[in-house]
Amino acid sequence: MLEQLQRLQAHIGVLKTRLHHFERENTSLTEAKQLAETDHHAQVVQKNSIITQKQEEIDNLTEQLTQLQDQFKQLNQDATTLAERYSRLEKSTTDLKNRFQEILAERNDLRVNKEKLQAQQRHSQQEIQDLQQDRDRLLQKNELAKSKVEAIIQRLSILGTAQDQHAQEIQQLAHPNAETHEET
Repeated sequence: MLEQLQRLQAHIGVLKTRLHHFERENTSLTEAKQLAETDHHAQVVQKNSIITQKQEEIDNLTEQLTQLQDQFKQLNQDATTLAERYSRLEKSTTDLKNRFQEILAERNDLRVNKEKLQAQQRHSQQEIQDLQQDRDRLLQKNELAKSKVEAIIQRLSILGTAQDQHAQEIQQLAHPNAETHEET
């Protein structure tokens, strides 16, 4: 029994050593576990902050995407409006160009008419000047003839009544229309 007691004591010693070894191992494992939990907790907090940060970035990017989509829609609307305006302006330009061509044609016609009228006016003025010169020349001739006839009539009236016949002939020459009226 003593032997058994010694064996038991030896076993108890071995068990104490093992227990002590297990307790140290347990303590180190507990510390490692706490360190791992702390590290894990720190990683979780870090990952959560990263997730929060990424979520905020996603929200910001989503908001930017929404704004950009709105801008894109607005730009599309503006582009459509500008295309319509451009089309209208192009049509107006074509209309104005056609009208301008018509105006140019009318201007050319008016210019031709103006030149014709100016030529006619110059011709008419020349004719008027020629007629005035003819009239002045004829008036001068008439005055000259009249003065000659009057001079002749005065001379004849001075010569007397004997020569009345010659005076009458001269008067008839001076006024041939009067004699034809008297005969009719």
